[in-house]
Amino acid sequence: MKQIKDIIWTRLVPDKDRLIDSREWKKHGGKWIVFDSAERIQDLAGKLEPHIDKGEIESAKYWNGDPSAVNVYSLDRDRMKAWEILKKLGARHVLVWEYDYAWDKNLRAPLTLAYSWFSKFRTILQSRGITGTARLARDVLRPKPGAETEREKRNETRGRKDAGNKKGNGHL
Repeated sequence: MKQIKDIIWTRLVPDKDRLIDSREWKKHGGKWIVFDSAERIQDLAGKLEPHIDKGEIESAKYWNGDPSAVNVYSLDRDRMKAWEILKKLGARHVLVWEYDYAWDKNLRAPLTLAYSWFSKFRTILQSRGITGTARLARDVLRPKPGAETEREKRNETRGRKDAGNKKGNGHL
């Protein structure tokens, strides 16, 4: 298993790439989310390694903060198997299932979805504070260097690369 760490997440991925049909993932891929202290989440994440390597769980990632959360990814047909693994490994707090892309399925369980998003926000706020949460939101939403904005793409498509430099306010 490989660990890939960035400012927000530590990702746990298998050593060998697996072929996953993106259409199937968009319809059936999701995650169990477990909320707990950073120490307990990191302990749980370490115990996931053999299950990720064997393919019993697709991958996982955990929040680099305290309190923390771990997202454990699987297809919905394997979700109860993943849940059983999590419980066996000691996941003791909130376990919430959420689809990654199939929002129509998430909306069929509106209370679970609302609870999930509330728990995510609470975890971020508690681990980073108000100022840190605002800074994180700014950093995440800031365009990456070299990435074109949607407006630049529209301007280029319309043949208006210099639209912002023309007289007027530059708005389309």
